[in-house]
Amino acid sequence: MEMISQEKEKADHNSSAKIGRLGDLFLQKGLLTESQVELIAAEQRQKKLRFGDAALNLGFLSQIEIDSALGEQFGFSGKDLINGKADSGLRFFHYPFSKEAEEIRRLRSELLLKFSSQDKIKIALVSASPQEGKSYMAASLAIALSQVGRRTLLIDADLRNGNLHNLFSLGTPDGLSSVLAGRIAAQDALIPLMDNLHILPSGPRPPNPLEILRVPRIRELLATCGDQFDAFVLDTYTSSLASDAQMVAHQVGSVLLMAMKDVTLLSDLRETKSDMQAAGAEVIGTIFNENAGGDGTQKISKKWLTWIKKLISGGSRRTVATRG
Repeated sequence: MEMISQEKEKADHNSSAKIGRLGDLFLQKGLLTESQVELIAAEQRQKKLRFGDAALNLGFLSQIEIDSALGEQFGFSGKDLINGKADSGLRFFHYPFSKEAEEIRRLRSELLLKFSSQDKIKIALVSASPQEGKSYMAASLAIALSQVGRRTLLIDADLRNGNLHNLFSLGTPDGLSSVLAGRIAAQDALIPLMDNLHILPSGPRPPNPLEILRVPRIRELLATCGDQFDAFVLDTYTSSLASDAQMVAHQVGSVLLMAMKDVTLLSDLRETKSDMQAAGAEVIGTIFNENAGGDGTQKISKKWLTWIKKLISGGSRRTVATRG
């Protein structure tokens, strides 16, 4: 009986290892046939390629299908959220092994180094013009930070047109506006999304958003949640249309600017940077999104993402570009 049990355990182990292979994953999903897997294996041996590259060469799979399978194999797949459902445009969530996702992780690494001497990471995402992909980047960066064990709170501080709740299909919950107005406690408005990640949606649109965001309300909120979270990522309203972002930046302390090719004027970007510095915030860099259409959430996968890092102190610059 003991020998039979050992043989069964060995068979189960071999079966699990087999299922872990990419070929078997694609077979299970119905994306490849057994004959196609054999052809891919032959292509691998002949040209000394990885499975995914061989499948691409033969035209059997797309890069998106391969990225998704790699995510499942290595435990970073787009699994169900604790609450809601991630929008298909959130590529960092659904395709964590895409080149775009790798660039977001590179940005995350730079931010971790930047804040290594501080107890908390606190960043506001700010853009000069609408539809520059700022909300997409805020959500992606928050997910990225949570995946390295940082207890992260994603806050939608755009009280005029906030849409982070739509990116996660959360309906129309209470949120930041209700908390700052004293209608509910912060803990009652936080919504868990993943391990180490919560979101505080914008909440009902108030008639006086600038007054709601005034000092020191955001600062006090972050302090209240300080024991629960290690990182705070805040989305903001378009800076050229109102002073909301400036008010938020003053209380957060650090800003990442967002700009988009053929949308953002250099003069507007410079003015926004000047406004943030006048508010006492440190502008630690600019994310340049070359996506030419939409709101930066649906089409960014087909465009370029470039991060231009400009440190105020040293004036250094590093540019990284990848195709998503």
